[in-house]
Order: sequence, then C-alpha cells, then structure tokens
Amino acid sequence: MAEIKDLGGQVVAVSVDPLAQSQSLAGQLKLAFPIVEDRDHAWGSAFGVFHLPGGMDMGPVDSHSIFVVDASGHIRWKELAPDTMHVPVDDVIGALKQA
Repeated sequence: MAEIKDLGGQVVAVSVDPLAQSQSLAGQLKLAFPIVEDRDHAWGSAFGVFHLPGGMDMGPVDSHSIFVVDASGHIRWKELAPDTMHVPVDDVIGALKQA
C-alpha cells in the first residue's frame, strides 16, 4: 500500500454487496482502503465486467477484476476474472510507474 501511495495511486474496492455489509467486512479485515457500493452495476458496466456469462444459472454477474486507472481516467492495466483474488502487486506497481 505504501508504494502504491508513493506513486500517487489509491486503492478502491467496488462491490455489489450492500455498503453496510462491505463496511463490516472491511472492519473485520482491517482494510486500509474504501469500498464503494455498485448494486446497480454502473461501475461493472462501465468497465465491461458486467453481463459476463454467469455459472450455475446465476445469470449475468460482475466478474472479479482489477484495474489501474490513471488520473485522466485511462485504463493502464487490467486483469479480468482472476482465478483468485490475489492481486499481482508487481504488475500494479509497474502500471503505476508507466502512468
């Protein structure tokens, strides 16, 4: 987190869960970044990760994804539907250095 901040970056999580639920989880996990609620899928739609095929008759869902967006709103790096929620920190740092 310190290196991301040193490079001018900011981490923000986006979830389709109700904000109170996300804030409770963030408190339990002692997360040091804000969580934004996206129950209407505006962010998911804007970033092209909503309406991906859902499994097990779930219908459309937002896919797990990670984006590095520069100050002017351009996507500098992304990873769509990672198999795990592991964040490839070296890739994120590299993208920030190029922004």
